[in-house]
Amino acid sequence: MSFGSTLKQAREAQGLSTQDLSLKTKIRSDYLRALEDGNTALLPERTFARSYLQRYARELGMDPAPLLSDFDRLLPASPEIAQSLQTPAARAQVGRRGLGPAALAGLATAAVVLGAGGYYLFNRPSAAPTPTVVITPESVVKPPAPARTVRLSISSVPPGAKVFLDNRDLGVTPVKSFPVDARQNAVLRVEYSGRQSINQTISLQTGRNLRARLLPTAQGKSSLADLAVLQAAPKPAASGTPQGAQTIKPATPTPVKPPAAAVRVTFSAPSWTRITDKTGRVLFEGTPTAGTTKSFPAGVVIRAGNAGAVSVSVNGGAALALGGSGRVVTRSF
Repeated sequence: MSFGSTLKQAREAQGLSTQDLSLKTKIRSDYLRALEDGNTALLPERTFARSYLQRYARELGMDPAPLLSDFDRLLPASPEIAQSLQTPAARAQVGRRGLGPAALAGLATAAVVLGAGGYYLFNRPSAAPTPTVVITPESVVKPPAPARTVRLSISSVPPGAKVFLDNRDLGVTPVKSFPVDARQNAVLRVEYSGRQSINQTISLQTGRNLRARLLPTAQGKSSLADLAVLQAAPKPAASGTPQGAQTIKPATPTPVKPPAAAVRVTFSAPSWTRITDKTGRVLFEGTPTAGTTKSFPAGVVIRAGNAGAVSVSVNGGAALALGGSGRVVTRSF
């Protein structure tokens, strides 16, 4: 077996390509393929080719001596180079006889080859040092603090108004304890057909309990009141009464509770849902998250894209699923 086929068989046995060996030995891959093919015409000068063969064999963990012998048999050295590489004793004997022009040319060629090899070894690229990474407290990126949640409640006169917060549909009033992210400014929009809408920026640093009074277009401007502020307002001091006059205490107004919602809808998983009233007016349309509960007056039509995730309770009764999971169902309540 020739030196080329021996090299190729050893490389393939190790699962390596000529590109892999080229990176390891710093020898061009076309030279390595020429060595494996025994194509000396594609190799550089004999001295370089012989050095490449020796380095290639050692990289594969092989003894280069028999491969070099086969190489020398295929491509023998010229008499001039062979004479220049003789032992010191042989060179001394030649010196006594005198050096001819051919020997001098061989020595010059050997000097050039050795000089080129030394230049390559001295200037070959070395691995770049690994940069040192210094971690300081300032370079550590701290994770953002989790968002704080507050509760928002909104009622309206009349009830059943649509509520939007930063264009997010919160359903229809009354909206009770809806969880929202705390923030300084949020845009609240309350709409009711045939009445003036409310579009106002509010603060949500803490929970809010608001009431919207929606007036017909011809009767004035709709308003938004904070029920917590109204309840905390100080009572006016009682004025003095004439002697003998009977003090009449004003009657305490009985708070008017909004009528209990006849239909209560609970979402156990996300489901696109549209809810309309008897006239076809859309009271709600969207995809609430799991755990959302919404209330509506009687006489609504509910259409859900995932009926198994929507439960409906009528007049405080047991909540029943609107239909099967994944089914599109439309029912009236």
